[in-house]
Amino acid sequence: MIFIVVSTGHFDPLIEQCCRLADRYEFLGQIGSGVCVPSFPHFRVGGPAELERHMRAAELVVSHAGTGMLSMLYNMRKKSVVIPKQKRYGESNDGQVELARKWGELGIGTFCLDVEELDSAITRCRQGIPSFPIFSPLGQTIRSALNFAPTTAAHRAA
Repeated sequence: MIFIVVSTGHFDPLIEQCCRLADRYEFLGQIGSGVCVPSFPHFRVGGPAELERHMRAAELVVSHAGTGMLSMLYNMRKKSVVIPKQKRYGESNDGQVELARKWGELGIGTFCLDVEELDSAITRCRQGIPSFPIFSPLGQTIRSALNFAPTTAAHRAA
């Protein structure tokens, strides 16, 4: 089973493409507030525990590129196709594109910029082996990069 996740908002172009591919794949969709109602099994919204349960049961996850969802997928070490919501699909901005592209560059998931390319992205995802690099905590990275020593009360008073 392939689990589709669009969050609480809408991503009808993705759901519509999944409808066109439904004869080739077994989908379960979390479809949010979109107007497209697919013929495959689906639900509108779910809590984190429900989403995690479906993700664990899925062969792979097709997801929008929101930070919360990508964080869940990373922590679960789950194979994924990441399709960013974009202006051309009715989103207010293209803010997810850069994060989704970096996700693909790092090999964490399969990047797909165009819903029309979903079929080939699923094939690439199935054939690939994702990598899950370990990142140091942000504060530690910034301190190291700037060569800051820990601040003490004595230093602040001076």
